[in-house]
Amino acid sequence: MKVHFDNNVTYLKACGITLMVLCHCRHGIPYFNEFVYMFHMPLFFFVSGYCFKERYISEPFRFVWQRIKSIYWPYVKWSLLFLALHNVFCSLNIYDYSGLYSIQDVLSIIKRIFIKMEGHEQLLGGYWFLKSLFWGYIIFFVVIVISKFCIKLRNIVGLNVEYITNVKIGGVALSVILLLLIYYDFPMKVLSQVVLAAIFILSGYLFKSHNVKIFNKRGIFLLFALVGVACVIWNMAMHALPYSVYRVIPYIVTGIIGTWMIYSLPWKSVKGKTADVFQFIGNNTLTILTWHFLSFKVVSLLIIHIYGLPVERLAEFPVITEYSGKGWWIAYFLFAMLATCGIAYCNRWTKSPWLKL
Repeated sequence: MKVHFDNNVTYLKACGITLMVLCHCRHGIPYFNEFVYMFHMPLFFFVSGYCFKERYISEPFRFVWQRIKSIYWPYVKWSLLFLALHNVFCSLNIYDYSGLYSIQDVLSIIKRIFIKMEGHEQLLGGYWFLKSLFWGYIIFFVVIVISKFCIKLRNIVGLNVEYITNVKIGGVALSVILLLLIYYDFPMKVLSQVVLAAIFILSGYLFKSHNVKIFNKRGIFLLFALVGVACVIWNMAMHALPYSVYRVIPYIVTGIIGTWMIYSLPWKSVKGKTADVFQFIGNNTLTILTWHFLSFKVVSLLIIHIYGLPVERLAEFPVITEYSGKGWWIAYFLFAMLATCGIAYCNRWTKSPWLKL
């Protein structure tokens, strides 16, 4: 049976963002984070490639504009807002008070935000993903366009080569470039992250192009076991730079395997209110990404009040690990999900995209 994801792609995003919040809670469950890190970020890039619209190949300017509106602008908007609140957060002990910014600091960071998509606040720690997604998508698009162009040239000279074969060659080329960047210790480390993102985006595109089959329950269990072994042998996280040349290729394989595992879950059996919840979470991943770290601070403040801790401990990031590992991670997780989903729900009544939280 072949997979035809429509709205079910949203379930994959919901699964990924929920696991991300859970990992950030510092729960202390052995190997849980290591296991999730092997595939949860590749899953997001995979979905982006899976949802790519072929019409953009003949509309490159529209493609770039859509990426600016959906990725670059949210990055800039929220980075500027949280930057404007930085000194306020310091005065509230959300940040260390010694980290106050001067006017010169603010102007320098604004420049980095606009030009490099860098310099976002600690409370927006997950925003490295938006930069990698934006530029990874651009690299992926270039590969697709070049593949189409090469097919036209080969047809002119009488060579019969499939388009998808060309795309696969592009994926191999990106993998080689990634290895070279890591092996020769390219100074701009984030470029490796961007190329890796493009590879996972390309994997999602190829999955959809080939209508890849899902695994049955036994197959899902096998993939689960493989990812479990991988998180012990070649543990790696996509956000952790620099990468190791000996781990990155196995990580690509594991990232695709882990994504395939989530992809194969029985999403069609999700119905009723559960389906509504999954759909809502999956449609509001950016809101959850943006606000979940700040939501953690409310639970940290409660812990400080209950246990009589110094208020300065509110600045501990992302949570107060000492107590999170003792069971408070459940409160961190539940409150963050409820609070961020509440913000997303309120956004439904805000007509102007400029005013949405």
